[in-house]
Amino acid sequence: MTHRNRAALFFALLAAAGFFSVFFMAGVKPAGVLAATMLLAWLLVDRLIFAPAALMAREAAYLAQTKGTARAPIYPGRHLLGELVAAQKKLAESILSSRGEFNAQLEKATRQSEEQKRWLEVILVDLAEGVLVCNLNHQLLLYNQTATRLFSAPEAVGLGRPLFALVSRAAILHSLELLEHKRRTGLPGADDTLPFLCATADAKRLLEGRMGLILDAAGKTTAYVLTFTDMSNKTEELERAAKVRKALTRDLRQPVANLRAASETLSGFPNMDAKARLAFEHVLTEESARLSERLDELAASFRGHTLGRWPMGELHGADLISCLDRRLAPAGGPHVTLIGMPLWLQADHHLLLLMLAQLLRRLARRFHIAELDAETKLGDRRVYLDLIWRGEPVTDQELSSWLKEPLEGAEGPETVFDALERHGAEIWSQAAGGGYALLRLPLLAPMSAPVIKHEPDRPPPRPEFYDFSLLAQHADAGDLAERSLKSLTFVVFDTETTGLRPSQGDEIISIGGVRVVNGRLLTGETFERLVHPGRTIPPESIKFHHITDEMVKDKPPIAIVLPQFKSFAGDAVLAAHNAAFDLKFLHMKEKSTGVRFTNPVVDTLLLSRLADQHLADHSLDGVAERFNVDIPDRHTALGDALATAVVLVRLIEILESQGITTLGQVMRLTNMAAQMRATQENF
Repeated sequence: MTHRNRAALFFALLAAAGFFSVFFMAGVKPAGVLAATMLLAWLLVDRLIFAPAALMAREAAYLAQTKGTARAPIYPGRHLLGELVAAQKKLAESILSSRGEFNAQLEKATRQSEEQKRWLEVILVDLAEGVLVCNLNHQLLLYNQTATRLFSAPEAVGLGRPLFALVSRAAILHSLELLEHKRRTGLPGADDTLPFLCATADAKRLLEGRMGLILDAAGKTTAYVLTFTDMSNKTEELERAAKVRKALTRDLRQPVANLRAASETLSGFPNMDAKARLAFEHVLTEESARLSERLDELAASFRGHTLGRWPMGELHGADLISCLDRRLAPAGGPHVTLIGMPLWLQADHHLLLLMLAQLLRRLARRFHIAELDAETKLGDRRVYLDLIWRGEPVTDQELSSWLKEPLEGAEGPETVFDALERHGAEIWSQAAGGGYALLRLPLLAPMSAPVIKHEPDRPPPRPEFYDFSLLAQHADAGDLAERSLKSLTFVVFDTETTGLRPSQGDEIISIGGVRVVNGRLLTGETFERLVHPGRTIPPESIKFHHITDEMVKDKPPIAIVLPQFKSFAGDAVLAAHNAAFDLKFLHMKEKSTGVRFTNPVVDTLLLSRLADQHLADHSLDGVAERFNVDIPDRHTALGDALATAVVLVRLIEILESQGITTLGQVMRLTNMAAQMRATQENF
């Protein structure tokens, strides 16, 4: 309030005091005089101070709660607020001016964004490739119409829809991990895209794909772009080109050789007119030599380049076998079951599928086989694809005759041998032991994928967890005690959790499991569920498993998922690495879910201690490295369960060589080891 306004207020109060004196001298009672004076003072203060202040408060609220452009601000006329009104006027003008500039810039940015969006939509529409943009939760953020035509279920293509309802998971996760590894380590090509092959979710076809990362201003990956190409048309074109090349480099070679021989023979006939004979000989000899030389040049230019001219790409073993089994099913072919940990390989997927399907049909007819196993094994710079059946091996003579047969489904006179030659591979049959035989096909190992070791900053493994009383509840093998380990059915499982303390409120957020039957890892029989924990997931746990609150917000609770897992496990022997940890979480949910696990349980950590007592590292990473088992999806429930299953199969082989062959023996020895270990922990 300025000095002038203070003076005005003083004189107003002085006037009120004067009125009080006049009324008092006129004989009005003091109480009445006081009341009249106070009323007059209140009216003056309210009119000149309170009412203007209230108006300014309303205008300030209006300015704060609206865009402030609907009407001009209103300010009091006569008032005693001094410079406050003028200051608020300047503030309002500044706010309105800033808002106007902001709205102008926003409108300009919106126009630019809309223009860029229209350009992007036009570009995407014109692209022959299907384009999908996904966030790190693998949900669709953007797609084009070509993408909807690539998949059998176009209704599954939509904003926010899960990517893995369209394509298989393994190829995407592998490519994303590889690109992230290149970006973090600064390897050459870190900014490049990565090609791959993958199957559609229904395994009806294979797609040629390419992935690129989308980075924010800080260089952190926020999303990724996928492009897919339908390989059917490209494969037909390549087969037609192969037919032409074959005609130039192989099929015409014999006629040309005959032409040269005829010309040479003609030159030796003495009965022809000398002049005509000389001209004829000159033409035939020169033209045939020129044609022969040209064909030799063409053959030399094509030789050694066939592999590069065909769509050789990285292909996951699970995708290959899934598509092969689906291809054989309509014709009543043998059922193919993938066992073991599937590996990546480099192949021309189209010819490989044609070749394998034809060989397996021949094999099924020859030995009356209804089903067989397929397994990928890592060799010296090769991936061995083994096709295993109960029976005798194929003889070399019979296999050689199969390789000479025309390749069904290929254009032109392509043979099985031609398909093998394109992969630079041979195939042979041999006994596999135990009354089994196999066909072994060595294929190229992926060229672009480096061996991804666990980085030093990667979260450490779970601490070893021993609860002898808990393990003792699952130590009774019952009727299975005398059964050999290889004859049993195991369900190997793993959990991911919000933390390491189930008794203090930590919850399960993911369960993964896989079946092992008769010593065979059935990769196709898996269980994988995300679980809503009913609480937030701590950031320190997300560093392990990368499962966020957003990923589980629409997932079912444990009360629904645990009965599903119980149904999957059935009466099988349960197996896990550091099993007491996972069992503790299951037992904590018995009352709330009504699900009780009474299955026998084996712990691969304890089995490792039993098999290799002289070694110190029995963590899952340590045992996997010892057995040369790759864990591409480490710290995911299913990825760890698959790795543990491979480890279990290898450990069973070692234990059998040591004379430990039955489940009863294993249960007694591992429970003794657990009790001793728990006792050691107390000292």
